[in-house]
Amino acid sequence: MGNLEDVESNYLEALQIREELGETRNLPRSNYFLAEYYWDQRDTARAREHLQEGKRIALETEELDGLQDILKLQMLVDRENSAQYGLELSELKDSLIQEERLLRDKFARVRYQTDQYIAENQFLSRQRMMWIWVTAGIVLLGMALLVIINQRIRNQKLRFLQQQQEANQEIFNLMLTQNEKIEEGKQEEQKRISEELHDGVLGEMNGIRMVLLGLNGKEDEKSVSLRAQAIEKLKSVQEEIRGISHALSDAAYQKFSNFIVSIEDLLESTAGTAGLEHQLDFDREADWDGVSGEIKINLYRIIQECLQNTIKHARANKVVVELQASENTLVARICDDGRGFHKRRGKRGIGQKNIASRVQRLGGQWEIASSPGSGTEIRITIPRGRSLQSPSNEVLEGML
Repeated sequence: MGNLEDVESNYLEALQIREELGETRNLPRSNYFLAEYYWDQRDTARAREHLQEGKRIALETEELDGLQDILKLQMLVDRENSAQYGLELSELKDSLIQEERLLRDKFARVRYQTDQYIAENQFLSRQRMMWIWVTAGIVLLGMALLVIINQRIRNQKLRFLQQQQEANQEIFNLMLTQNEKIEEGKQEEQKRISEELHDGVLGEMNGIRMVLLGLNGKEDEKSVSLRAQAIEKLKSVQEEIRGISHALSDAAYQKFSNFIVSIEDLLESTAGTAGLEHQLDFDREADWDGVSGEIKINLYRIIQECLQNTIKHARANKVVVELQASENTLVARICDDGRGFHKRRGKRGIGQKNIASRVQRLGGQWEIASSPGSGTEIRITIPRGRSLQSPSNEVLEGML
């Protein structure tokens, strides 16, 4: 009996502690244990009391598991109302089943949403990786295009320099050929003068010498007449020698310029062939062959480009090339009487770019003066003291 009293006191103490601590969700369970104890003790009134109290708190706190146990015990304690308690228990079970179903649906929905979120994250991750690869591919493609474009530009520059070098070599060969022609002409002239001296003057002088030797010591009239004829013949030979001497003097003092001859040939082969009247004016006191080979080669090409542009575009009747030299600069002017053009509207073609490139390489300046109906004038100013830029050009200069 003492043990049962201890059980009751323990249950009551536990109920009191939970009430003091505010553990309302556990109060239905404590009331259920007390009701079960009192039911075992056949104390139906107190059992009903705790069952009602536990049921009230269970409904307030929605402690459905505890409420289910309380209803089962009420069906045993209060048999008069057991049908009602059974109905409530059935409704409670249905409610629990519905709540469980809702909870499963909720968990299923959460699981579905979680799977959907994971799938979406995976899709976004794959998409992000795809964009990373696409971006990397675009960057690499851009870099490859930049390398290709840069390489093409470098190749174009190399081809341009190679073409200019080939053109320079062509001009050098042309000047060398022209120089050989001039030397050949000089040798032919020397050979002609030598033949005239040997065959003409020396022969006549030998003849006169023989005549005079035969007339030595003779004073007759015939001898005097022959001697007078010989003297006149000597005067004729003297005039012939003086003429040859003048020819040699003129040849010695005349300035032959290989570069000027090349420009004359260029005018004849371009403007002359195209039916243009052409004229070359140059400083005859200047030592044009003393100009550096680099300047002569590039100046030749510049004049050639200007003449070609005149033939193609100017519709001119006459073209004039002027070359002037001072101690520090060379000035070239190429003028035509063609149709001219608007400088602002004129588009710079490859020819003008080549001219600009060559003038820039020589450290010079150039300008175009033109207007519709008044022809075109191109003026190039080049410093004479500019050093050569490449060993190959130095070799050309030495050879020229």
